[in-house]
Amino acid sequence: MSAAKDAKTEGLPKSATITVEAGRPCPEGWVEVSPDDGQVIFENKDRSDYRLRFWKPGSEPKSGIDILLPAGGNTTVLIKLYDEFLYGLLNRTGDIVAAGGPNGVRN
Repeated sequence: MSAAKDAKTEGLPKSATITVEAGRPCPEGWVEVSPDDGQVIFENKDRSDYRLRFWKPGSEPKSGIDILLPAGGNTTVLIKLYDEFLYGLLNRTGDIVAAGGPNGVRN
């Protein structure tokens, strides 16, 4: 790893929380955590289950993977060095709930 990359990742937090309320993620945009066991916690304040769809930049969202974000629950994504994923919030049937973005997680 280069000295520039070391300096960039050194100040990153070990974890970050993205809260979903009224069908919207907060904060919106990119969330960045440390590559050393960095965690992004998705916390659902709503009474509805959601799909979190993750995909690589430059690829189609439908090529990604869907992970359940249960009503009133949470899901944690672990980030390793050079990970970068866009994500979307969908309902259980696969319809987009939160427009806007891009939203993503990376280190």
